Parts: sequence; structure tokens; C-alpha cells
Amino acid sequence: MSGDEDPLPPSFTSMEFPAADGNGSVLSTHDPVSEIKELYDNIEDHVDKLRGNEPPEQLETVVDETTIPRDLRQDVLSLYALSVGVIEAFSADLLIREIVDTKHQDSNQVNRFFEEDLSASRSVKMLLYAGIIDEGLHGELQRVINKRNDYVHQHNESLSIADYDSFVADAKRCVRSTKKLAIELDGEDYRDW
Repeated sequence: MSGDEDPLPPSFTSMEFPAADGNGSVLSTHDPVSEIKELYDNIEDHVDKLRGNEPPEQLETVVDETTIPRDLRQDVLSLYALSVGVIEAFSADLLIREIVDTKHQDSNQVNRFFEEDLSASRSVKMLLYAGIIDEGLHGELQRVINKRNDYVHQHNESLSIADYDSFVADAKRCVRSTKKLAIELDGEDYRDW
């Protein structure tokens, strides 16, 4: 990136690759929070299609893996895995920035502790205790982490949807909470959705 370009906000990542023709390079920018939103949008579309097949008087339904499309199941698992990965990474960045003395922030030991040794649950709890996030955001982040753990432990069982509205609300929490965490990290909202 040249010196006259605006630097990316901390919640975005970029990688530079040599151009195929050997002349210069290509900068690839990635926004994991927008990727989470795209996964959520796909899930919402799938659920809308499933709702269309629901008998009108049926208030609750359980769908087994034979009726849930494979790509919906994959999107759900990807949504929660990516969301918790973002929570872990952004939490580590916030904690290092906010509570670690600047002379130690680049230390391998500090980075390893905050990025590898702390669980997502402990990281968000530390954010709460340090006053970096409030109890509302802490609760949302923790619910995303818990839901991811539920899905991970269901890997041998069918993915069931007891209530479409709750299922979609849980998935939307991934978008809302990771965006709030990104705003905390970036200092402002860089996403216009």
C-alpha cells in the first residue's frame, strides 16, 4: 500500500500478491464481518424457502438433515465458526490495545497469550471486566459462542430447527454482535449496512 492511501481499519485484513504478469502487485482486502453478513443472508433465504413448505397450521417444526439442504447446514456451521473466530481475533486485538503496556504489545508472548491461550468466552469476559464492552454486548457475544459450541457438539446429530424465528434471530445475532465488536475495534462503523 502506498503512503497516500488511507490505512485499513483494524477489523479489515489485506494481503498483497505479486501480479500474474510480474509487474507490480495486487492488494486483496477482506472484511470478515461482511462475510458473516453474507452467510446470514444465505441462511435467511434458505429459511424463507423452508417456511414456504411449512403447513399453515403448524406452529413448530423439526427438520432433520434429510430435509435441510446441505448448503444451509454448511452455511450455519460456517457462520458460527467464522463469528467465533472473529470474536476471538477482535477481542485479542482490543485487549492488547487497551490493557497491555505499549512496550509489550508486540511481544510474541503477549500475542500468543491473547490470540491462542485465551478462549473466546474468557476473552469477552475480560473485555467486560476491563470496561471495553458493556453487559449487553457481552451477553450477545457469549450467546454466539454458546450456540457455536452447541452446533459443534451436534456434528453426529441432525441439525434441527424447532422454531424458525428463534433460529434466524440466533443467526442474526452473529452479524449484530461481530459488527458491534468491529466498531469498538475500529472506532467507527465502516460498513454501510
